Amino acid sequence: MPSLRETQLEFAAALSAPAATEADDADLEVRVAIYRANGRSNYRNALAASYPVVRRLTGALFFDAAVDAFVVAHPPVSGDLNVYGEHFAVFLERYAPAADLPYLPDVARLEWAIDEANRAADAPRVPDAVLAALSSVAPERLPNVRLALDPSCRLLRSRYPILRIWRANQPDRAGDERIVLDEGGVALVVRRDTLGAAIEAAVAKDPSFDLGASLRAHIAAGTIATAAAD
Repeated sequence: MPSLRETQLEFAAALSAPAATEADDADLEVRVAIYRANGRSNYRNALAASYPVVRRLTGALFFDAAVDAFVVAHPPVSGDLNVYGEHFAVFLERYAPAADLPYLPDVARLEWAIDEANRAADAPRVPDAVLAALSSVAPERLPNVRLALDPSCRLLRSRYPILRIWRANQPDRAGDERIVLDEGGVALVVRRDTLGAAIEAAVAKDPSFDLGASLRAHIAAGTIATAAAD
């Protein structure tokens, strides 16, 4: 009799395998197909949340097919799909149907950096203390100073204008902006902004934005759990 682990591994393999053309137990195949379809939908939705611009650039059908192939090549090792998809950019580099979109892997890297920045731990921001500490270091010792980035910071480079591509494919943009791929690469710092920056962006987009009402709604919904002033 197979162990629980062996049964679980066999079931997982059945979920990722193509549907059988023939089955000794047709009812069993139907039931497995239901689980298979649900799992495929969950993976597609999870990666669509992390890679919305990649999905917009390729179209839903292409994206879903790429995700299905990605899951087979890189099955999840955690039950938390919020952190699944780290290797999607590397996968796209080797994914033959994406060969005509050489910039796509770097766009995926940018989106994953944004996703990671949003999930990163909070850290106190004390610019005055940092400047004071640096000013106390003797000039000859400066090359040995180690600087720690904010936990949300991510650094990436690309030979393509991926920031322009990303901005042109946001929900409020038509996505028809002309971008020349060889116009020059970029070196980016991705980090999570403070509430102040978010407020400024919201007001710039909608002068009637009501901060108080928005905060009350998100606090009541449980989106905002704690608050502290620097």
